Amino acid sequence: LKNNLIKNLKSQYENGLKQIEKKELMDVLDKEHTFDLPQGILDQEFNDIWHRLEHAKKEGKLDEDDKNVSNDVLKRRYEKIALRRVKLAILMQHIANEEKILVTEKELTDGMLNYATQYPGQEKQIFDYFKKNPSSVETIRGPIFEQKIVDHILSKVKLKNVTIDVKKFKKLQEETFINNKEIG
Repeated sequence: LKNNLIKNLKSQYENGLKQIEKKELMDVLDKEHTFDLPQGILDQEFNDIWHRLEHAKKEGKLDEDDKNVSNDVLKRRYEKIALRRVKLAILMQHIANEEKILVTEKELTDGMLNYATQYPGQEKQIFDYFKKNPSSVETIRGPIFEQKIVDHILSKVKLKNVTIDVKKFKKLQEETFINNKEIG
């Protein structure tokens, strides 16, 4: 039990550090690259985000930091997020094309298996859903594709390993994700 707890905690911290690493990489990519973005894609991304926000309002599930601000502030906040998402998506696709990064059928199948195992007893229904709705497979492919690109970029840089304690980890996590909505 003790070993399992230690293993589980270690895994949680490693995943947290990977999220921090990815967020910091995205911040650098966003800051270092400037190019014109297609207005139609920007509008679509903002409208998708705004639709989810409106739905969350109706359901009473709006994030705390969104509840006490005006619609104008929310629009500006989510326009920035939409801009960042589109910019990074285009940049990531460009990197993938340049480096010939693809998601293999095996990786996709493994991703679907991994997803299905999160719902014990419903695996067959999940695979049937994916077969009947091929576009839904993108919910599996997208994160795999993104992670492969991130891993490729990180493989090209010199990383410095530093050991930190739980207190420093929590501080790093807070600094990385604080006001996440303001900066994307």
